[in-house]
Amino acid sequence: MIEIFKTNVNSKRQSGRILKILKGIFPNASFIFDLEDCDRILRVDHIERIQIRTIQNEIINLGFACEILED
Repeated sequence: MIEIFKTNVNSKRQSGRILKILKGIFPNASFIFDLEDCDRILRVDHIERIQIRTIQNEIINLGFACEILED
């Protein structure tokens, strides 16, 4: 399953910090930032059920915006 989030993460340094935390919480998921996209997309690919709210809260607690993009 793939989840896509809109963020305001602007740099590789910021995204690296976030990815490290998220991979620690969800080690079986794959996380990719597309900082070139105007929505600064975070793509999450996972087999197991993940908690969308947990991802959003972790990013928000680090001082960034994060919202799920619905189909």
